[in-house]
Amino acid sequence: MARRRNQISQEQLHPQRPVIHNIDDFDSALHLFLRESKVRNLSEFTTRYYRQQLELFRKHLERQQQPTNPAKITDAMIKENIILYMMDRGNKEKTINTLLRAVRTFFNYLVNESYLLRNPMENVKLLKHKKTIIQTFTREQIHSLLAQPNRGTFVGLRNYTIILLFIETGVRAKELENIRMDDIKWNENLILIREGKGYKERHVPIQATMKRELQKYVNLRGQLDIDILFVNIDNGPLAKRQIQQMMNEYGKAANITNVRCSPHTLRHTFAKMSVQNGANVFALQAVLGHTSLDMVRNYVNMFSSDVLEAHRKFSPVEKLF
Repeated sequence: MARRRNQISQEQLHPQRPVIHNIDDFDSALHLFLRESKVRNLSEFTTRYYRQQLELFRKHLERQQQPTNPAKITDAMIKENIILYMMDRGNKEKTINTLLRAVRTFFNYLVNESYLLRNPMENVKLLKHKKTIIQTFTREQIHSLLAQPNRGTFVGLRNYTIILLFIETGVRAKELENIRMDDIKWNENLILIREGKGYKERHVPIQATMKRELQKYVNLRGQLDIDILFVNIDNGPLAKRQIQQMMNEYGKAANITNVRCSPHTLRHTFAKMSVQNGANVFALQAVLGHTSLDMVRNYVNMFSSDVLEAHRKFSPVEKLF
């Protein structure tokens, strides 16, 4: 028997599965990918994100007269005709990375399902970008926002409750939009968030003050044919867009100009105040619904009073005099 070769070839180390399916154009590949997203029961938001970003990816290539057949797309094309092209058009790093993440998932699927031999995104990295300061409301601004709704009206009391719930739980606007009446676990002081990012469910706690104010709204809301918690004046579901518009209008009325008045700013404010009140990273991660600790660590690093207290002790300038 012949002696075994000691040297291992690249083919042995990285055997390539043969292509067992053929795709001739981008539309066919996109259709297959979106169908798989549906099979995996991804959220409507996630599926829409993939569709929008991948169609934008194709348009960028078409504008530059580049091939869009996935089998002909190379890493050089993605770097030159996507990344550099978007940079030249003034797109920010975050915008480019948003597209690249969708493209990477798309090609991962095509390779894993044996539609392609190699992934052109394999050697393409996301862009590094500067971490900006997270904007939050001050306590004075929060009080000013809460003073805007006219609680003598149904809409005003509802909006006041919504702002409080954002501050109490840090939920996303889309999550709040989808809360149902039976998601409130009154005896356990919890609210079930069904429509979390990535389709993950979680519970967020509420305390006595929030529970009392929420009960006032629920009593005023009364029994309706729909199960959605927050409703409009016509007793239909309150849309995310209406919530965002409400926040924007209250921000203007409160004369808040140095920070964007949005539900997401309230989410950041919840994180800041929680950190300052002693929340640990794991508790904060669970309530906010982050899949990793990266963003939570950002909150801790940015807002922890421990940093300020420590600096008081080791400040070089203070020690000079």
